[in-house]
Amino acid sequence: MPHIVIIPGTNRAGAVSLTLANLIAADYTALGCSVDLLALELGPEFLAPTAYKQPTPGITTLVGRFLVADGVVFVIPEYNGSYPGVLKLFTDMLPYPQGFDRRPCAFVGIGAGQFQGLRAVEHFQGVAGYRNAHMYPNRVFLGAGKELFTDGRLSDAKLAERLKAQATGFVKFAGAVKGS
Repeated sequence: MPHIVIIPGTNRAGAVSLTLANLIAADYTALGCSVDLLALELGPEFLAPTAYKQPTPGITTLVGRFLVADGVVFVIPEYNGSYPGVLKLFTDMLPYPQGFDRRPCAFVGIGAGQFQGLRAVEHFQGVAGYRNAHMYPNRVFLGAGKELFTDGRLSDAKLAERLKAQATGFVKFAGAVKGS
């Protein structure tokens, strides 16, 4: 089974994205995958002018955790009509071309507005596509934020099933990409 890295695309304390990422991680674990929840708790070293060419051990560790993934699931909240800057900052630290090149990626968008994170995911897919990621086409979008959860669980059974179906399909997709 593949090793899946799940990235909640924000560093905001108490973010719904992290709650959702934990639920998604449980879905992949139930499928037999090894899972790494890569929280974007980036320190000030990520802002240093030399961060990309002379990465600190903290940067190297986070980037290394990403690079061993057989597939990556991005849980992307919509902030100001796009994805969070911390996700862009992390993405900019990934080496070229091996950061995204032929790496299977799946996307879950979350937003409080009517577009449910669609804009954020599509903006980020532009970056992933530019870097030659293999994008799993079945995306999941969630609206209403915190109202979706009761006691840390999704209160909408159909939505929970859509996320499980995405996980099942993505595991097959990642395996097929890896085998090609």
